[in-house]
Amino acid sequence: MKSLMKRVFAAAAAIATVFGLAATTVATANAADNATLTVSTADAKFAGKTVNAYKMFSATVSGDGKAVSYTLTDEWKPFFEKSVGLTGVTSENVNDKANDYVSNLQGDALVAFATKASNWAQTTANNIAAGATATVSADASSGNYTATFAGLDYGYYVVAVPGATLANTSGQYATLVSVDSTNVNANIKGSLPTVDKKVQVNGNGADTADAKIGDTLTFTLTSTIPDMSAYDTYTFNFKDTLSKGLTYGDITSVTVEGVDAPLVKDTDYTVTTTPAAAGNTLLTVGMTDFKNKQQTNAGKKITVTYTATLNENAVVGGAGNVNSATIQYSNDPSSTGTGESEPDKVRVFTYGFTVDKYTGDNYNDAATRLAGAEFTLTARGDTSAIKFVQVNAGSATEDAVYRVAKAGETAGTTTTITTPANGKVVFQGLKNGEYTLTETKAPAGYNKLASAIGVKVNGQNDGTDTTNATVTITYNNNNGSNYDQTASNGVIPVQNKSGAILPGTGGMGTIAFTVIGVLVIALGVAWTLKRKNA
Repeated sequence: MKSLMKRVFAAAAAIATVFGLAATTVATANAADNATLTVSTADAKFAGKTVNAYKMFSATVSGDGKAVSYTLTDEWKPFFEKSVGLTGVTSENVNDKANDYVSNLQGDALVAFATKASNWAQTTANNIAAGATATVSADASSGNYTATFAGLDYGYYVVAVPGATLANTSGQYATLVSVDSTNVNANIKGSLPTVDKKVQVNGNGADTADAKIGDTLTFTLTSTIPDMSAYDTYTFNFKDTLSKGLTYGDITSVTVEGVDAPLVKDTDYTVTTTPAAAGNTLLTVGMTDFKNKQQTNAGKKITVTYTATLNENAVVGGAGNVNSATIQYSNDPSSTGTGESEPDKVRVFTYGFTVDKYTGDNYNDAATRLAGAEFTLTARGDTSAIKFVQVNAGSATEDAVYRVAKAGETAGTTTTITTPANGKVVFQGLKNGEYTLTETKAPAGYNKLASAIGVKVNGQNDGTDTTNATVTITYNNNNGSNYDQTASNGVIPVQNKSGAILPGTGGMGTIAFTVIGVLVIALGVAWTLKRKNA
């Protein structure tokens, strides 16, 4: 106790940090216990969450506010006797031992103590009652999210958010705060489970990708294994909503950072797919016996990798095909309740363009449109034309629509695209890249194009919000690499000229007609001269 008193009057120890326990002394006077504790965070994920304050030590404050004495509460004595691992602790000296222990904590040791104390407080079997409870709400004046505890007794508190079972970016897990004045402020510590979703592009994770219909894409869902010490059992599920334009394929792996062997399906996790609203599909990867199997890996990354195929229902252009994932997790050690993380989204885009077949000197609305022109479309560098499925045959008032065939799709597929009466054909389901558009047959009475047309599709998007992609279609008329013309609204005008009737050698030909003409003229001249001489 004598060494403890010396620390009290040492200036450096008398002013403790918000995480440390202030030095103890015998109070010369008691202040009224009517304190307000405000805890805050800039993290919007905490909005609406419950915050609990557990009083570990009660406190009295001297009249001048310069000295504080702390007394360990009875319910926290077992924590120091059994959990902290103090030596020589008896029921008679536990208060002094606890004071002495906490006063000397700093750095990583203090962070570790906060973690242990928070888990102890939240473990139902320990019967630690929260001294006060508050709810986090937005604070318009500061822009932060705050929870306020009013009318608190003076004391040393463990402040924890049930479900916040991860260290934050600073490595902090829970808040330790000495409430020894009428108004005290502290920061909320710890972090809630989150998920990071990516689509793989050239071996790297991205928030967006472009693909053609039929392409198979690889997605990853990454989260962090929480500290589940306060829980008897722990729910931890990856939940991923695939838009109707994506067909789920298979889970290719579930891995834990630093662990060589991947987790095993139906042993370590289960996979279910169920229909969801608007034709979407809900994929759930549920962890089995998660606490017992993964508590030792708390703080490590866990990653689910799966495949999905862009299908015939894919949105072309626009806001893309949205894929949204969350983590469902246990959020209260005292119940079976669960929370759900903020969703993380990726978008897969596919694009298209339109061919407008016409004849005449001017390309405008009055120009004559041509039916019956036939085209193929080939990716630059490929030798085989792309297979399409006709979605709409078109008419005098409707465009024909063809979408890229899915992998393995054979029924109703064609490589020949034919213009309808209105002359317009829409090509859908293409990824970014260069293509060759070849006219293989001209409409009856018109000349086929002398060369193929080079087309470049360049779609750009700005991430995972709901804005539409910007698609630029450029082209040339000689299938070169210089795309010097831009398709207005994605429409490429393709002109056909009517064919001239060419001379042949199988009939009398023009020579015969010339001879006959000369003879007729000669006879006419002879007849005129004869009449004149008569």
